[in-house]
Amino acid sequence: MIAESSGSNRKRARQQQMTLTTKFGAIAAAGVLGLGLTACGAGDTEANSDTTRIGVTVYDMSSFITEGKEGMDTYAKAKNIELVWNSANNDVSTQASQVDSLINQGVDAIIVVPVQADSLGPQVASAKEKGIPLLAVNAALETPDLAGNVQPDDVAAGEQEMQMMADRLGGRGNIVVLQGPLGGSGEINRGKGIDNVLAKYPDIKVLAKDTANWKRDEAVNKMKNWISSFGPQINGVVAQNDDMGLGALQALKEAGRTDVPIVGIDGIEDGLNAVKSGEFIGTSLQNGTVELSAGLAVADALVKGEDVKTDPVYVMPAITKDNVDVAIQHVVTERGKFLEGLVELTEKNLETGDIAYEGIPGQEQPQP
Repeated sequence: MIAESSGSNRKRARQQQMTLTTKFGAIAAAGVLGLGLTACGAGDTEANSDTTRIGVTVYDMSSFITEGKEGMDTYAKAKNIELVWNSANNDVSTQASQVDSLINQGVDAIIVVPVQADSLGPQVASAKEKGIPLLAVNAALETPDLAGNVQPDDVAAGEQEMQMMADRLGGRGNIVVLQGPLGGSGEINRGKGIDNVLAKYPDIKVLAKDTANWKRDEAVNKMKNWISSFGPQINGVVAQNDDMGLGALQALKEAGRTDVPIVGIDGIEDGLNAVKSGEFIGTSLQNGTVELSAGLAVADALVKGEDVKTDPVYVMPAITKDNVDVAIQHVVTERGKFLEGLVELTEKNLETGDIAYEGIPGQEQPQP
C-alpha cells in the first residue's frame, strides 16, 4: 500500500488550528509524559515549525523496546523529529488514555506498539477523523483505520523457532512453551507458527504452555513450577521471546538441568550471547533498532506527504552459532558504528521493501 501525498497539507492545517492552543498543548504534553517517559528529539516545536512531532506509546519498556527506542531516537535526531514517548506498562486503558492525550496535543502522527490486538478502536478512529496518521508498529491492531502497519512476520518466526527445536529433538520429545501476553498479536501469531510446525511432529508433546508476559522474572517462576511438576520429562523450552527463554535458562540452571535446549525470538543482547555460548540453540533476530526506526520513517513520510509503502513486513533471520557473531556486532560490540549507518540503512530498506535487512549472513538484499 502506497500513501497519497496529502500529509503536508494536513500538517499545515493542524498547525493553524493549534496556533492559539500551543501553550495548552505543552501542558498536556507534560501530563502524558507523567504516564511514561520524557520526550526526546529535535527541540521546541514553537521555536522551529519545521520540526515534526510524533507521539509514541509502547506496551512496556522491554529489552526489545529499549533497543528500539535507541534506533528511533537516532532517526529522529537526523530528521528533525521530536518524539513524545509513553509506556503503557502492559495496561490497555493506560495506553488508550495516552493515545487520547496525544491526539488532544495535536501531534503530527502517532506510533503505537499495542498492548492488545483488539484494543484502541475508538482512538484510531478519532485520530483518523482529525487527520493524524496513526500507525501500529511491531504488534498489530485489529482495525481498518490505520494509516500504516509496520509488522514482523510473527507466524514465520514461530515456525522458525519450533523447527529449530524439532530438529534438535529429532522430531520426538516433550516441550513447554512460554507465551507472550495473551491476546497480543505477537503471542497469537507466534503461537500459530509453533502450532503449524507441531502439526508435522506428532511425537513432540506439549507438556504445558502459559504466558510470562515477555518478562524474564515471570518466566523464572513459571519454569520453576514446571520443573517441579514435570521434572526430567521436559526435553525442550520454546520461548516466544528471548527474555522469557533467559528466565527459563536461569531456572533450569538452578535446578541443575543444563541439558535442556532452549530457543527464543528477538535477538536481544543476552539472547545472542546465549546462542554463542550454546545455552540457546538459536533465536530469530528482530532487531528493534532496525524495525522501530523503519516504523518512524514511515510515519515521518506520511506526515510529509511523501510516497511510501505503509505496510512493510519485517522477516526475521534465523540466528545460530553460524552467524551469531555478526548479529552481536550489530546489537552489542559495534553498536555505535551500526547506529551511525542506521538512517541510511532504514531509507534503503524502505526503497527495497525489505525492512529487516542488515547484512546478516543468510540475508539477501533485494534491489529497489
